[in-house]
Amino acid sequence: MENQVDQSTGDGTIETKALGELNLNTVNDHQGNSCTEAGKTVNWGGQDIEPADENDGPDQEDNKSVATSAAVTATKKRKKKPKSKRGLGKPTGFEEYYVDPPITPAEYEEERHIYDSSRTFSERIETAIQRYKAKRNLDSERKNLFDKYMSYGGVDSGPKMFSGGLDATALEDKNAAEIATMTATNFVSTDKDESDAQFVVDFNGCLKGFLSSRLRQCFDLYTEKNIKSHIAVIRNFLNYILHHDVCPEYKDDINAARATCDLAEKQLWCCTLAAAWMTGDFNIACSTLFGGYYEHLYVGDQDWAKGIDLDPGMSPDTARKVLKAGLAAQGTDEIIQAFKSQTSRKEARVVTTTSTGFEVLELIFADQDVLALYEKVPGRKPLGKMKVQTWYNPALPSEDLTEEEEAVGVSKPAKQYELWLEDEVLEHCFVGMKFVAVIRELSFGVTYFDTVTGIYCSFYDVLPNERMIGWREHVYLPPREKIRQGDEAEEHGNNGDVNASLED
Repeated sequence: MENQVDQSTGDGTIETKALGELNLNTVNDHQGNSCTEAGKTVNWGGQDIEPADENDGPDQEDNKSVATSAAVTATKKRKKKPKSKRGLGKPTGFEEYYVDPPITPAEYEEERHIYDSSRTFSERIETAIQRYKAKRNLDSERKNLFDKYMSYGGVDSGPKMFSGGLDATALEDKNAAEIATMTATNFVSTDKDESDAQFVVDFNGCLKGFLSSRLRQCFDLYTEKNIKSHIAVIRNFLNYILHHDVCPEYKDDINAARATCDLAEKQLWCCTLAAAWMTGDFNIACSTLFGGYYEHLYVGDQDWAKGIDLDPGMSPDTARKVLKAGLAAQGTDEIIQAFKSQTSRKEARVVTTTSTGFEVLELIFADQDVLALYEKVPGRKPLGKMKVQTWYNPALPSEDLTEEEEAVGVSKPAKQYELWLEDEVLEHCFVGMKFVAVIRELSFGVTYFDTVTGIYCSFYDVLPNERMIGWREHVYLPPREKIRQGDEAEEHGNNGDVNASLED
């Protein structure tokens, strides 16, 4: 590719190509003229051009160097920028063991001014948010989560209005912090600092509502990796606030919010697993036998279902075996005697059905006697117990109380239940876990799950913040008044005279 030959384009210009590409010793130009090997006379357009000698003048030397460099440039492939120059592989600030570097004396003096206690909280937290985003490499998913967290906490997100646009000239003399302020997209309105404002600063309470309610509505929580990745963004922001001493008056509250992040990592994943395992074989057996949700879901005896990878449900015969094994393991003498008596007379039935929220009070795994019993029954899973009490779901309408109860502020007392679940399901549950389910009480004293429609963390809460997302202050626009005929004639000038002449 280094040997070069000049070829005429027919219009007096010279086209440079590489011999390595042509693979020829003799090349014909566009008009049939030829050039031979280097060192001999070149016939070009009827003129003899002698090859340059080594003692030619400086002009010939320059022409040769220009031609050579042009050829190299034309034949050289364009290379991609290395990853380091494209920003790939650059630290994001969200690595597992990442910590903010120590603050320099100059930065300390600067932050003493911008985070001074004399400034309002809204000013300090707004500046901290803007500087945090400038120092973190937020990809699209992290940025989406962070903006939703800010919006949930009452921080407005959107482009800065009436800035007139920013160009390189406006930013060339600014440092990173000033550029972050000028290009910021998160703002805290000043009305949140007013004494009569309907807002309170509550880092932990806001975080509990976001992680337990809002997060699962907007993001995928079906893998433990995703859950940890989402929570790491919020924990990273809280650490930044503490590290830079943005609002020392809320230090305890922020530390409590960090503890909530640690708790949420465990409980959100347990809720995901529990939702996949519930309601368990024993409860499915009861639902199949007593007219519940699973009564007609068995398809194992259907020809079309054979060879298809799906859950065939539980057959009535298998359901009876599972129910009897559960009664032998966890049933009292009274329950077992009532079951035998009622089934012999075909009087076993559902007594009550309750659809509400429940909170886990205690988990009791199968003891040694129960495990020994199930060893004698192959194919059956050891059965444990879960004690729960009724719980009011804040996402539902308020409780229906009488006027007297509302006057004294009395709510309905919580009712406790004992439910039977397999140990493999109980392993994914925890004390304080909340769920919404339909439970049925049978006539012989057993209560079972029929369906479970939602599982939540122990700190589950629904805040009014969700209703305020995207809310804007309403502006009253008065209805337009009808224009009187006389005023309309004056406004339109001679139009009235023209219309009159047309009528004539």
